[in-house]
Amino acid sequence: MTFTDKLFDALGAWQKGWRDDRVLRSTLAANLQSCAAQLPMEFRSVAEVCYRKRFLHKGELAEIILADSKGEGLVSWTTKRQFAERFNGKFMPGAVSGAIFRHRPEPSEVVLNVSALWECEAFRIAAESYRDRSGEHAYALFNFTDGQGEVMLEAPLRGSEIVALTGASSPFDELCEQAGIPESQRDELFKKMVKQGTYFEEARYIDEDGAQRAIYNTLVSLHKRIKEEKAKRLSEKAI
Repeated sequence: MTFTDKLFDALGAWQKGWRDDRVLRSTLAANLQSCAAQLPMEFRSVAEVCYRKRFLHKGELAEIILADSKGEGLVSWTTKRQFAERFNGKFMPGAVSGAIFRHRPEPSEVVLNVSALWECEAFRIAAESYRDRSGEHAYALFNFTDGQGEVMLEAPLRGSEIVALTGASSPFDELCEQAGIPESQRDELFKKMVKQGTYFEEARYIDEDGAQRAIYNTLVSLHKRIKEEKAKRLSEKAI
């Protein structure tokens, strides 16, 4: 199996990110999907359950919770729940809450299993060659490697698959602050701890059962408000 520079360029560019540039994101996704489609099935499948951290906004709750399906195109998931919980912090301005989704991918949803690539010796050798030749996106490629358990999926977000709503504090961050470890060094430290099998789980103020109860209560509340609004409009028409 030959791993091309085109693949390394596409994967590295994706992992480098797009800074909320939707046009760039679409281009990067198309390039990566094109390269991934040429790989053997062993790199386009995953046996493990996958997780994704997502901040929820009011405007999309109807799709995620009411319709129980919101497509996002190609997105990165992880087989490691602890990384999903830590990803992008715990708050985002304007977001209702942060949520952890757990999903068992259908074969058709898997675009690329990055971890499987890094487990392949031929891929690692080719990646090293790409870096030695100063490949354009070598830094991003090796900054992540397989430490995040990354899997690229085209799978919808479903309210029924929310397993946690993230909390306000992290014991890991608190301990880092006490030890004087700056933010810039914490992700690398966290990766090393996970690799060694030692890590602090992120604080969660609602667990899986509680999260699903919260979603159910949200649905009940929404239906109640819709019913009240409908009754109000009928009453106004009758006057």
